[in-house]
Formats: sequence, C-alpha cells, structure tokens
Amino acid sequence: MGGGNIMPATPQEAQDIEMLNSMMGGSLDPAHALRLLRKHSNNLEKAAAALLEGDTGEDDLGAYADMPNLEPLDTATVGPRTPPPSRPEKPVIDLTKDDDDNELARALQASLEDGMTTFGPSNRAPDPNWAMVPSNAEVSAPSGMSQDDQAMSRAIEASLSAAIGEDLYEEQPLEERVRKGHTPIALRPTSSDFVYAALVLHALFFVPQVRNAIAEWLPKPESGPSEANVASIVPPRASPGMEVWSLLELFANMDLARMSELSVDALMNAFLAQRWESPAERPGDASARFYEKLASTVEYVLQYDNLQNPEHKPTRLFSLHYGPPDAEPDDPSRDSLRCMKVTVGLNPEANDLVSSLAADLAPDLTKSLCYATPPLPPYDAAVGRRSERATFKYPKSVYLDQFMKESYHIADEKRAEQRRLLQEVKDLETKKKQLLHHNDKDTLADLQSSLYYYEHVAESDGDPARTEEIRQTAEKLKQIIDRVTAEAKAIDTSISKLTAEASNMLDCPELRKHRYDLRAVIVHDGLFGRSHLYSYVKYKGKWWKTVDYTVSEVNEDMVLNDPTGLHLGAGPYFLLYSRGMTEEEEDARAPWQESFKDSVKHNNRMFFEQLPPRSRVAGRGPKLASVVTARLHDALGAYY
Repeated sequence: MGGGNIMPATPQEAQDIEMLNSMMGGSLDPAHALRLLRKHSNNLEKAAAALLEGDTGEDDLGAYADMPNLEPLDTATVGPRTPPPSRPEKPVIDLTKDDDDNELARALQASLEDGMTTFGPSNRAPDPNWAMVPSNAEVSAPSGMSQDDQAMSRAIEASLSAAIGEDLYEEQPLEERVRKGHTPIALRPTSSDFVYAALVLHALFFVPQVRNAIAEWLPKPESGPSEANVASIVPPRASPGMEVWSLLELFANMDLARMSELSVDALMNAFLAQRWESPAERPGDASARFYEKLASTVEYVLQYDNLQNPEHKPTRLFSLHYGPPDAEPDDPSRDSLRCMKVTVGLNPEANDLVSSLAADLAPDLTKSLCYATPPLPPYDAAVGRRSERATFKYPKSVYLDQFMKESYHIADEKRAEQRRLLQEVKDLETKKKQLLHHNDKDTLADLQSSLYYYEHVAESDGDPARTEEIRQTAEKLKQIIDRVTAEAKAIDTSISKLTAEASNMLDCPELRKHRYDLRAVIVHDGLFGRSHLYSYVKYKGKWWKTVDYTVSEVNEDMVLNDPTGLHLGAGPYFLLYSRGMTEEEEDARAPWQESFKDSVKHNNRMFFEQLPPRSRVAGRGPKLASVVTARLHDALGAYY
C-alpha cells in the first residue's frame, strides 16, 4: 500500500502511527498510516475513523500533503514498533473482521466525535450576572445620579425586598397583651397595607377635642320621637352614622380597656380605607385622603345625626374656613380646609412648620385669610427633593393669629416691617461683598498678602530710605486692614441684629392669642412595611412612641427632633395640633355613656378570666389566683 514518495515522519507522527498500528492489530502499513495522518492534519481521532471506513489516504492529498510540519533534519526512519514502555500491555481488540465492521466503525466514529471539544458560539441562555462591563462605568444609571446614589438606591431596593418578605402580622400571647397603667393602646390591622390609617385613628384619639366630641355624640333614633331616652339608643344601621358609631366604640375601648392592643379591621372596612400597596406612593398622601374622608363623615354626623344638636348647628371640629378678607360669613368664595399641606425640603430657609406655612399662605393673605380656626388643624408635610440634609422642625406650640382675619391688619403691618428689615439685610450683605471683593478677588486676602510681603520678604539692602519706605507702607496696610475688618464686623453685627428682629417680628402679644399644641406626629422611615410607620402621641402629660404593638415612653426632645428617614426623603409627615388647653382639661376623662362603660368593663373581665393563672399570680396556687381575680374585678370597678 502506498503511492508516491513522502517525507519521513516526525517523532510525534511516529508515535501516532504506532498507536494506529496497535489499533489495527499490528498489520497497518506505516506509509498508509502516515498519509492518513497528514490528510487529516495529524488529527489522530479523525485518522483512526477514516482508517476504519477504509480510507487509504491516497485521494485528495493536496499539494502539500507530503510535507510534515516542522520536520527536524535528523528524523529517524519510520518502521513498525511496539508501544512505549510506559503504556500498559492490554489485549488488542480486532476491529478488522468482516462481520458488523460498518456498525463498529460508525460507533467508534460517533464516540470519538462526541468526546471532541467543539469551539463556537455558546447556545446558553444569556445571564445578566455574567455581563462584562468596565468596573467604573455607570450601568443604566439615570441622568444626574452619582455612583453613591446608585449604591444607595440598590441598598434601598434590597431593604424593600427584605421588608416586604418579612412583613407579617405577629400575634402576641394573651398574657403579654395586658395594658400597664395608662399606657396608650396600640391599634393593629391584620394587613400591613392599612397601618397608615390605623395610625391616623390612633392619633385622633389623643386630641382632647375630638375624643370629647365623639364621646358626647348620640345618634338620633331611627323611629319614634327625637327626644327618645338615652337608654333606648341603638347603634345606627346605615351610613354614615354606622361608621361614627364604630369610631365611638373604638375610642371608648382605647380609653377604658385593659388590653394593650386592639384590632381595627372592622374600622378599615367601615371607612373603606384604601390600601397602601406601593413603596412609590407616599404614606402622607394616603393618610391625607383617609383623614379627609373620616373628618367629613364625622362633621356631617355631628351636625345632622346628633341627638344633642337638634338645631343642626355646623360643627367645625376639623374644618378651617378661609377666603378674601372682605368676605361675608355666607360668601360662596369662602372655602373649607381640613388638612393643610405644606411643602418642606425645597428651601433651607423655610425648613420648619411656621416658615412653611408663611411661605404658602403669606403671599396670598390679601386673597385668603383664616376666618375661624377649628380645634384641630392637621398638617401634611409633603416632602420635596431636599436640597440639604436637615431635619424638618416643628414646635410643640404654634400660634395661628398671623393667618387669621381678626388679626389681619396687625399681621399685615408686621409683615411690611419684616420685609423692610429683610431688605436692609440684603443691602448690607451686598455692601459687605463689595467691601471684601473686587473683580472676583478677595480684597482682604490680597491686602494681608501684601502686608506679609512688606513685613517678612521685602529687603532694604542696608538703605535707610528703603527701610523707612517699607515700614511706612506696612503701617498703612495695617491701618487699611484694620479699618476693613472693623467695617465688615460692624456689618455682620447689624445683619445679625436685623435678622433676629425680623424673625421675631410676628412673635408679639397681639399675635399670641390662638395657641395650638402638638398632639401627635406620624413618621415614615422611608421603607415599606408594618414596622416602618410609627407615631408619637401625648397622653397624661407624657409622650409615647407606638411601633406596631410596641408602646414605649419617650422624651419630648426625641419627638421634636426625630431624624428618622432624613436620608431617604422621608421623616415626620403628619402633624396633629389642637387648640391649647390647660393640663386639667387635657387629662379630664371623656364623658362616655354608662352603657359603653359597662360594656367595656364586661369585656375586661372576660379578658382577665381568659388569662392563664400563672400570668395573674406567678408560682401561686389556683385558690390564690381566684382571690386575686376577684380583686382585679373590684379594681376595674374603681377604675371606671
């Protein structure tokens, strides 16, 4: 077998020929094997497959089939050899038989082809985790976002995902639901989507005017004389009286019940509260809508479905009336406002409640004035894009006289004087800038540099005239610097004095008659979920923080300076103020009807009877537990 002269085999080709020869039982012609190897580019597997199919390697060898690759000059003569000593001797399978030769050949070829490495485009599904980008590139970054902002955004998204997955309703053991003293009762909805509404209801109870108005309300009987006996009053079966009755029952239990938490699922259904389902929606918007609906319902019922208001006198428990300064009481241009929305964070100079109110109301005071303030004006803080990281300030008391019609002329004069003072401040700031800067250069710094030169650098070279000139120049520079510094200091003093006078211009006895005290604050920490909304309420002279079912006492400074949510564009978003009262009036017990007191007392007794004995008296016997339970019942009677 063979055809034509071919170049001798290289050492690698000689080893491959030996391998092929061993596969064929030692009967393979070396020249035949060499032609096959070179025909298939020295690929041993392909040559073996071609050999089994009967290929002799003599056809289509190509112009350079007889030329080995990098053949050395001292190549040895090729001949049949035994396998290298390192290979173990194994019995050789004879694949040259005639029976089933084609099947074996195809099987061997398929096996060899399957084991070969194939290079080419991947058919794997694309995975973004394997995407390759420069390490310092901003991938899909919104315009204007730095890498720090992107990192913060990714951290927030991760926190939101974790919070949503862990936001579950946790039911406390019965023995841990006993109210301690006058600790406020927590209101809990089963679904976290209604936590914002539960906090609004919770906050309203701690407004004395609202609590008393609800406690005094009695619905008209659906049939019979309107002067029916109080004992015959039954719960309304139709809206809107049914909703206010549910609120009445809730408030009575919040005042008298001995449980530390109450469910408000029924109230959420009664008032058709909307769900807060998206972190993109601000809880303040949802709270304002819920508050508006609740306030309008309560005011309507207190006016038209009130046994104690037969004349249907308007009840402005929540509404603030405003309009033009010359409008009459029945002027249609007057309007009502139940929730005052203020925008914070856009102007560093108006980053407090009073300044925000003045910025929103003062420019239009000639068109809109408060005619009569309600006992309760809430404030919804709509947070804009903060220009700086500063907490929104709100005082424990605020005076609304400057926005009322009865004080219009005084407030208008004070504001005119305030504007004059602020204009003087601007003029002084301009004068100071002209004094200290010229052609965008710091004049004072240049003078000080010149003085340093004449005092430490300039040389006279022993010339007395030059020495005197340097001394006189330095002295003149000192005098100029002292004069400029003194004038700048005087300007600063005047600016401070005028600024303080302008800021206190409206803080005068004539405008301090209508005081409103802070009653409740609702806060959002910027994340989504049950535990990311909480409230502060004032009760019995103390401030309390409520997060889900946890109620703890806090100091007033924490309430007024809570920095939570500052870096997430969140924070305090709902403030409840009500007309100032004496401490005795604030702490007075609401006038609940006896039927409500008896009902709550009955529920309290049932609650204590359900408690396990060990929670009543730890480590004592059942007889003593019964005695203590009886004493608890007596104490409950004294509590009411």
